[in-house]
Amino acid sequence: MARDEARAAGEGDEAEEIRRFYRERFLPQNAWWPILPHAYLCQRQRQRRIRQSLQEIGVASFEDLRALRVLEVGCGGGSNLAWLVEMGADPTGLVGVDLVPERIEQARQRCAGVRFLAGNILETDVGGPFDVVLLFAVLTSVTNAETKQKIMEKCLSLLRPGGALLFYDLMTRREDPGTPNYKKLTYAEFEGYLGGRRPRYFKRDYLRRDVAERIVPLPRVGLFAAEVLQAIGWFNIEATFAHVRA
Repeated sequence: MARDEARAAGEGDEAEEIRRFYRERFLPQNAWWPILPHAYLCQRQRQRRIRQSLQEIGVASFEDLRALRVLEVGCGGGSNLAWLVEMGADPTGLVGVDLVPERIEQARQRCAGVRFLAGNILETDVGGPFDVVLLFAVLTSVTNAETKQKIMEKCLSLLRPGGALLFYDLMTRREDPGTPNYKKLTYAEFEGYLGGRRPRYFKRDYLRRDVAERIVPLPRVGLFAAEVLQAIGWFNIEATFAHVRA
């Protein structure tokens, strides 16, 4: 019992550290504000991969999309769920959860009808089961391997049979020492969290920030040229989008 309490306390401390990091360092930088070249390209590519993944798992019609029940873990300001609503998803079938209450308030203002919850996915009742769970840029902010395993297991457990986890994060082929707040995943580590499931990968998908910031502002052709480069794979960072079936 004492060991379980100590483990729970440790997980709570880690969640608070992640919350503090986002409040004090990550969010004030506005690094993912979509008006910025790199952030805009990443958002556009992520939307393409969400759409492609939905098609690959069998979402083939407006009715299919309308019927989807979707959970996003680490939803931030709700941009991904808002985009699904724009495509035609029923907002009452969507749920977002995030550690940072301020981001949840932003999400609620952005997308009425979606159920947004402030809390830790390991402790929060989000309902379910879901057809799709989104887990984007979450595990790099968790440096404890046991916690990452628990998050992945929770996400997979919330899927209905035949459902799919859609995953995006920064990856590395070799072990990364990381920092106290941030650590890339290796592909072997990621697959180890999946319990034998085989992911469908889209690798090296995102144009480097320095290249994007030079090319996108070019008159008339900048954005088109940047998207072509990104699609070809030149100058792409080691970022990976994947989907995994339950």
